[in-house]
Amino acid sequence: MQDLIAAKFDPPMWMGDQISRDLLLQRLHGVLTHRLTLIHAPAGYGKTSLLSQWRDSLDPRTAKVAWLTLERDDRDLKRFVKYLLLAVRRDRQEGEAQAMSSGLPPRAALSAIINELGDRAGPVVLILDDLHHAFNDAVGHFLESLVRLAPPNCHFLFASRDYPWLGQSVLAAEEQLLEIGAGDLRFSAQEAECLLARTDRPLEMLDIDTLIDRTEGWPIAVQLASLSIKRGLGTERVIDEYCGSSSDLARYLSEQVLMTLPPETRDIVVRTALVDRLTGEMVDLLCDRQDGWMILERMEQQGVFLSPVTWERREYRYHQLFAEYLRDRFERSDRPQFAALQRRIAGWFAERGLVAEAVSHAILSGDDMLLAGILEDAGGWRLIPQGLQGVVERGLAKLPPALIRARPRLALAQVYLQIKLGELGAARVEYDRFLAECGVGDLSVDLRTEVRVVGDTLSDYENQPVTFDDLLAREALLRKLPASDHLVLANISETLGAKYFEGGWLERALQPTLAARDHYQAFGSLYSDLFTRFLEARIKRAQGRSKEAEAILKTAWQNIVDEFGDRSDLAANCAAFQAELLFEQDRVAEARELLAWALPHMEQSDGWVDVYAAAYFTEARALAGEGAFDAACDLLARARRVAARRRLRQLEMLADICDIDLRISQGAPAQAVLAAADAIGLDRLADMMADESPQYRPVAVAASLCRIKLRLLAGERDAALEELARLRGWADQRGAGRLLIEVNILAATGLRGQGAIEESRSCFDEAVGIAMFQNVVRPFVEARQFAQPCLDDAMRADMQVDRFRAQYLKSLVKSLAVYRNNMTMPGVFSEAEAEVLLYLSQGHSNKEIARLIGMSPDTVKYRLKSVFRKIGVSKRRDAVRISAERGLIPAGGQAALSPHG
Repeated sequence: MQDLIAAKFDPPMWMGDQISRDLLLQRLHGVLTHRLTLIHAPAGYGKTSLLSQWRDSLDPRTAKVAWLTLERDDRDLKRFVKYLLLAVRRDRQEGEAQAMSSGLPPRAALSAIINELGDRAGPVVLILDDLHHAFNDAVGHFLESLVRLAPPNCHFLFASRDYPWLGQSVLAAEEQLLEIGAGDLRFSAQEAECLLARTDRPLEMLDIDTLIDRTEGWPIAVQLASLSIKRGLGTERVIDEYCGSSSDLARYLSEQVLMTLPPETRDIVVRTALVDRLTGEMVDLLCDRQDGWMILERMEQQGVFLSPVTWERREYRYHQLFAEYLRDRFERSDRPQFAALQRRIAGWFAERGLVAEAVSHAILSGDDMLLAGILEDAGGWRLIPQGLQGVVERGLAKLPPALIRARPRLALAQVYLQIKLGELGAARVEYDRFLAECGVGDLSVDLRTEVRVVGDTLSDYENQPVTFDDLLAREALLRKLPASDHLVLANISETLGAKYFEGGWLERALQPTLAARDHYQAFGSLYSDLFTRFLEARIKRAQGRSKEAEAILKTAWQNIVDEFGDRSDLAANCAAFQAELLFEQDRVAEARELLAWALPHMEQSDGWVDVYAAAYFTEARALAGEGAFDAACDLLARARRVAARRRLRQLEMLADICDIDLRISQGAPAQAVLAAADAIGLDRLADMMADESPQYRPVAVAASLCRIKLRLLAGERDAALEELARLRGWADQRGAGRLLIEVNILAATGLRGQGAIEESRSCFDEAVGIAMFQNVVRPFVEARQFAQPCLDDAMRADMQVDRFRAQYLKSLVKSLAVYRNNMTMPGVFSEAEAEVLLYLSQGHSNKEIARLIGMSPDTVKYRLKSVFRKIGVSKRRDAVRISAERGLIPAGGQAALSPHG
């Protein structure tokens, strides 16, 4: 974070004498026995002072305390969570903490914060001061989730002018909410007496009571009165001229302070109150001086509501209420000078790369051209992927549309912002209008590249298909770009790799994917780097190298858990791809365990076609495989709804094809399946395989496989084998090893039906040869009605087979047997129960079953009790007998599966 303000992680060093709020400090000892403590009151009630006193009074051995002071720019959720995570990690080395906290999206940061807090051995207190500055719906939802999900050792202490709604009604009902309001924070007569006794002319008790009554104990008013008395204003005048409302009181007392200052100092105060943070350089800038630091030291000694932010006194700030009054007074009294100084401040921040501050002051100046120039010079759309989306949004909202459209980087920023806000329709309209009006050919080479990058990003979000020539053009573009522009290079390379993968050009997809990773690493974005690992794993899986894919995802998962948390968006994405691989290994229970939390999480966060397809279709096939076909159909309907909402046409088409495929695997009536296939236009989709660059290659492949199955079931073997030959040629050319498993299973079935037994065995052996070294099982189970005869033939063959292949074939037999059990009594047994029952039928003891399937003996015993209960028996032999009578144990299963022969 270029604009990191380290002072926000410590309490400010307040000016003036502070009295100890002993009664309130005693109440705050309850922080460690409550989940949430809220201190809420209007300005000037001493909230920050109280928090600072409590923090200082706490024994460091009692609890770890993290502090964060919030400002207006922290309303940007990404900026807010970055600061929050840095506050929690404050005890780390500064560089390490910043590196670990950069580039995190809010959901990932939430997980990271929760994990960081959970690692603490003792109580942890997170203090957020001035929450009202940053509070909005997004920040509120984030904090509500944090308070709800954080570990039990965590306690939250928030101070705000406004009452923040954080779902605290539940905490209140559970007596986990501690509240301190304005009534609690008011000065008592004793506290006011203590403060006013420090003046040269202490007030009488009657005067103190009158002051407390007139001010209603407003602490800042009492402090201001004390300061006025110190400066020589008569006590009678201070008391008599007080008015009732807090805003009037602030104006009156601020004017009294100003009027007591020398004219030169008064002008300095008014000018320097325009910024939140004051340094000597800023005083020089605003006041045309060369002695800014000396001025600050003198003003601090004068007690002009100026306090050092840190003990080093490298930055100062005015009391906020005082500064706000001065700014408002300045703007109303001399608008031209106010605007001129705001322009000067904005330019100063812009020169130093502090874009957020520059934009804020440019907005206050009312100078549209200055604001537009700052945003454009800072990169326009580039600011959004760098984490400054809120700044761009705030700046563009102040500019007229015509000015935005007249500046290319701002027009692109408008499009990019709409993309990130999910307004894809509006983004497309704006982008197309920009292309029509700007005259792209007249732009510089760099700008033309940026126009293309934003357009490609929009197309990728819309999931628009691209041709092979389009991808070659992107490759050519990469060779022309400057090697130092890592953001653009990474973006283009990653989308190039993704589109090559989607088109089936697997080897071509790897190089740009790895190049994108290098560029992301060059500017330290682990978050983006991990997406290239997901893509690499997908490529490896498609190539039939599932073990390599598994290893890549395992490493990625560890990085995610360490840096972002095991329930972050990244974790959900990784879990979806891991579940797909587990399912293919027939580790269905493990796959479903991952998807149980990952899939609902993904539905509420950003995603793309690949990750949704992996999650939805893995879960749907698992449900169908357990006999829960209706539940599988419901899940596919959910996938279609997500596809419609996110404008993912390819996902919708794949869901339709998956539905047909599941009907085939379940043995649905042929006429019903054919009618459903006609309804989605299966033939038209399958025919796209003949195109060099079909609209969606994954759709064409899935549709072709589905049509082949229908033709085989209908006895149209010649047509099926002809289509399989074309599909095989395509897969061989692209190195699509995973697809070749399915192609060979279906080809073996077709050839067997034609009487070509040896050719059939050869195809089936090839499928087994590809699958067994990668431990891929599920394609045989999913195509069981096609694979079963070939598998039976392989098991009966007299030829000698190697031990590894024999074990693999036995695992296929077992998996198909479990599948049949689930189909016979759908929903009765879980997969684990069915597997235990199968081994029980072979005469194995509990300990042997535990060893064979990797469970503890106690778990096996628990599973057996569940089986006994479901079929109404109490003895092992009765369970085997009744299971055989009901068809739950495959005929000949014992001989085929016994490890002894």
